[in-house]
Amino acid sequence: MIHHTRRGSVTLKKQWFVGSKSSNIENSYRFEAELGSGAYGKVMKAVNLNSNQTVAIKMIQKIRVKDYKTFNKELSILSIMDHPNIVKVLETYETERICYLVMELCEGGELFDRIIQEKKLSEANAAFVMRKLFSALSYCHDQGICHRDLKPENLMFVTKSPDSDIKLIDFGLAKDITEHSVMHSLNGTPYYIAPEVLSGSYSHEIDCWSLGVIMYVMLSGTPPFNGKNNEEILMKVYNGSYSFRPRAFQMVSEMAKDLISRLLVKDPELRYTARDAFNHPWIRGLAPLPEIPLSVNVFNDISQFVESESLKKATLMFVASRLSERDINQLKEVFIALDKDGDGLLSRDEYEMGLHQSGINIDRSALDMMWQIMDSNKNELIDYTEFLAACLHNQQYMNVGILKTAFEYFDMDGNGLITYAELRSVLRDKEVSLNLKDDEVEEMIKEVDRNGDGFIDYAEFLQMMVGKI
Repeated sequence: MIHHTRRGSVTLKKQWFVGSKSSNIENSYRFEAELGSGAYGKVMKAVNLNSNQTVAIKMIQKIRVKDYKTFNKELSILSIMDHPNIVKVLETYETERICYLVMELCEGGELFDRIIQEKKLSEANAAFVMRKLFSALSYCHDQGICHRDLKPENLMFVTKSPDSDIKLIDFGLAKDITEHSVMHSLNGTPYYIAPEVLSGSYSHEIDCWSLGVIMYVMLSGTPPFNGKNNEEILMKVYNGSYSFRPRAFQMVSEMAKDLISRLLVKDPELRYTARDAFNHPWIRGLAPLPEIPLSVNVFNDISQFVESESLKKATLMFVASRLSERDINQLKEVFIALDKDGDGLLSRDEYEMGLHQSGINIDRSALDMMWQIMDSNKNELIDYTEFLAACLHNQQYMNVGILKTAFEYFDMDGNGLITYAELRSVLRDKEVSLNLKDDEVEEMIKEVDRNGDGFIDYAEFLQMMVGKI
């Protein structure tokens, strides 16, 4: 029988580990090739000098940003987003002229490029992509976020492999619909815009329409609403008039066309939601969830996480948020397999079902304790990064570069010591009620401070993480 203490049960939130710095970025990253450029500046490939992790860095020229408040809103939304198929922002650096957005690197190109290259996708490949996008969108909408600019150019493959994972990027037009459930501004791209946007009053259902258009394009190689100019395209969109052209769709199944037709419904109240689409027979049949059990080894890592010091839990949250796709791929697949409803979060029922299916028996009180501690942000669900942090095996974080990066994140002034004030500053939230209490921060220090000087030095930090120096 597993016994758990209440050691280290503190509130931790993923967005606390998205750092914001004003120091010279070149002290932390080596810039390599240019990946592209846009209205606001360049995107560069770069390497973290500590961890050797390859990243993408978006260089935003402040002078080109008309509305800095909107830019900050995109950053705020991205820092909160926590889903396997939404691009991760890692940290930001800011100078007087430039803001550097450090993000996970996607090297597989845009979905748009893949459609051009392959003319159209097979139903199996399209279903694989759409399942992931419906899950990501379901997550966004549950978090109160409407993307408002879904198109193949904003969907990036992680690698060039045919079975690469895909990520939703660019939240520049995204809107928090918890504040305003109805939106009015005309945004989006003509081919993918929903009819109600043209009427001037709309909500999150517009994203589902856009995914319907994307699915149509993937399977046929042509857009459902075409025309000689934008005006003609928008008129067809407004009327909601499209057809499955026989030549383009002769090899496409009726089931696939059924799903498209349920997304391209002019009345947003009758349109499929992302969750409806995730559960459609076409998705379930061609792109079923992976069948990867929650192994005993992973369960043992979770048990060790539960027993670990509070600062170690916080450090593992940081590490989990920074590891590359390659490093966490197997755990990601376990998470997706457990997340039966595809909302990007694990419910208590889903987690218990995973334990049961793996033949892992645990008594109720131990399970209650495990759940409470894994649920670091106290939302009664297990978020993606919370799951990764709890499941990391020591081989995944026993890397001097990664641990040095983590230590430097907490050691804000770079003097080689983590202080009470620094922990208090890093682990904080706008919602004061969710911030750690003074005695909780003090306890975090005491658990690790072996020489009793009131600080945590690098040797103490390493001993906490790997058990030896």
